[in-house]
Amino acid sequence: MLLQARKLVKEYGDRTVLEVESLTIEEGERIGLIGPNGAGKSTLLGLLAGRIPADEGQIQRFCPIAEIRQDGTADGDCDGQYASRMGVGKNEAKSGGERTRLAIAAAFSKHAPLLFADEPTTSLDAAGVQKLEQMLAGYRGAVLMVSHDRALLDAVCTRIWELEEGHVRVFEGNYSQWCVQKERERDFAAFEYSQYQKEKKRLTARARELGSRSQAMKKPPKRMGSSEWLLYKGTASIQQGHVQSSRRAVRSRLEHLEEKQKPAELPHVSMKLPPGSRIRAPFAVSVRGLTVEYGGREILSHVDFQVESGTRTFLTGENGAGKTTLIRAIAERRPGVIIPGEVRIGYFSQDMEELRPERTVLENVLADAALPHHICRAVLANLYMSREDMQKPVGVLSGGERVKTALAKVLVSGCNFLILDEPANHMDIYTLEGLERLLADHDGTLLAVSHDRAFIARLADRICRLENGRPVKMEPIEFAERG
Repeated sequence: MLLQARKLVKEYGDRTVLEVESLTIEEGERIGLIGPNGAGKSTLLGLLAGRIPADEGQIQRFCPIAEIRQDGTADGDCDGQYASRMGVGKNEAKSGGERTRLAIAAAFSKHAPLLFADEPTTSLDAAGVQKLEQMLAGYRGAVLMVSHDRALLDAVCTRIWELEEGHVRVFEGNYSQWCVQKERERDFAAFEYSQYQKEKKRLTARARELGSRSQAMKKPPKRMGSSEWLLYKGTASIQQGHVQSSRRAVRSRLEHLEEKQKPAELPHVSMKLPPGSRIRAPFAVSVRGLTVEYGGREILSHVDFQVESGTRTFLTGENGAGKTTLIRAIAERRPGVIIPGEVRIGYFSQDMEELRPERTVLENVLADAALPHHICRAVLANLYMSREDMQKPVGVLSGGERVKTALAKVLVSGCNFLILDEPANHMDIYTLEGLERLLADHDGTLLAVSHDRAFIARLADRICRLENGRPVKMEPIEFAERG
């Protein structure tokens, strides 16, 4: 055993964030920690590592712990060998991706028996994620990892910790196996609720029927004279007592019937465009000879690129390859970018400049919405924003909540050409799958930048990789093989 925690409690103000009965980590375990944004995953890692004090409980650590923190930092010196494997120099830490690579190299350099990794794929390109996956697979110690990268969780993890409402449930297997178990639980909960509703309805009807029979016995039957009724009344009284006794028994069963809650379901929302809104031109955008320079460096070189109308095209490539530069040039309609007049672009950028911090989430989303109020709410709900979340000012939101708000704003804008720049960043798995459902139901054109392999595999029709400032067409199978 490398770590043991018992009866952990962590509170912030009057809110209990964590209330964990018991957790253990043993040699060789590969644990994936999942849960909604704001559930307390990073807080739990901090508690177990000793960086954050617990309000109650006991944590025993039987070995050193190495950490890759969410902000892209790690303690200790970086071994040149690991820096080389991650493709970064020991003194290079300029971009977010480089900082993450350096933090990964520094954490692995400690050779600790236990490694904590909090969103270690943040800002990494596909090549960086693949290198991280290989290093985790060959790591001799145990791993506890927070990640929204489902392909990574499937490839590495042998156990899943699900954190929800402050409590941790432990599941054997990887992420996909956890999904199967959760689906079975939901199906069984739906079955139990259905049986509960049927039995409640049956008992209620039976109690009503017995009540009516009891009331009827208090009156003489039709065509029965008063003398006959006097003779019959004693027998009727006994029968009425039996009926009332049966009714009391039924009501008792009804009162003691174990209540089952209806499983939570997301509201259905259709993202289908009206027929007249679809792009009739063969290409939503055509790029001809686009060259972009920054600081004397050529980012894009004479790019020729097209996006077929009605398709979902994903851009991949290493950090700094020019993916964001290309889609921004398209969104800004730079010289060399040809867009038909019928195209209406909805652009999600990483800086989320369109959000007004003083307005609530719902007010921001409704501001330029082309869809009805109830659809806007349903889209937010499918991105796992609660009614309370919708009334928060954007200025107080977490990074993940801002991403959800900005995405919802784009989705309800009535656009027929969605352009999304790294929408999976800062997003928990639940929300990411909700976004997948919305995009799968959207029959407009999509151009997106992403390194999330599962996200791409579920949605992509076309994949282009930027290499040396130019796009190279790839098929989805080829992408999976190359990473």
